[in-house]
Amino acid sequence: MMAVLLGGCAGSAGRNGSSDIATESDISPEQKRALLRLELAAAYFGNGQNLVALDEVKQAIALNPNSSDAYSLRGLIYTRIGEMDFAEDSFKRALALKPNAAPIQHNYGVFLCQQGRLPEAEKMFARALGSPGYPDRVKTWTTQGLCQRKAGAMAEGRTSFLRAYELDPSNPTVGYNLALSMAESGEWNRAQFYLARIHAAGARTPESLWLAIKADQRLGDSSALAQLGTQLRTLFPKSPQAQWYERKAFDE
Repeated sequence: MMAVLLGGCAGSAGRNGSSDIATESDISPEQKRALLRLELAAAYFGNGQNLVALDEVKQAIALNPNSSDAYSLRGLIYTRIGEMDFAEDSFKRALALKPNAAPIQHNYGVFLCQQGRLPEAEKMFARALGSPGYPDRVKTWTTQGLCQRKAGAMAEGRTSFLRAYELDPSNPTVGYNLALSMAESGEWNRAQFYLARIHAAGARTPESLWLAIKADQRLGDSSALAQLGTQLRTLFPKSPQAQWYERKAFDE
């Protein structure tokens, strides 16, 4: 966030007429207070204290109206509390201030997905993914895949999960969603492969174990099914999936 706020600071002119690199001493007292307010807002938002976070982010914007990060966070807060018109206005203001900010493009893409506006969301995700040096490509590919699957674009969702998996094959969230996309299309052998990899890495959840059990049931592997069932009952005895296993409700 510091870099964003520094971006609004004017430095001295260099020999070639360009602005000098902004440093700590270039930040005005108002911008420093704005940064503190923004950090507090983010902390409150992370703790679920939405209205307190909103008040802090409003103060940050009052102190520094050119903070794209503040407007983006305001968009996230308004989304969470159901004020969608204010949320969209916030994301648009953030992008007007910093059009090529990939994290803001990602956040706006998530918002558009939640509104059922898949084509617009895909365009925003594509802009983020096309940003040089963007470090969160796995997150954006995965989010796009979830959005596409939610909208019924199953093949497109699988492609997005595969792109995420190529970048980070050890990510259990990516592996599970890729396996789920395979299962949804009836490719149980492939689903089993991806699930086995994430379980071998120690990443087990009730959802992943249950999906693996369903794969073994459909593939007729009773021995592997029993082993996974024991793991499910031992690790997650109170989970709905453990109850389904006891009832052999494999269609749940």
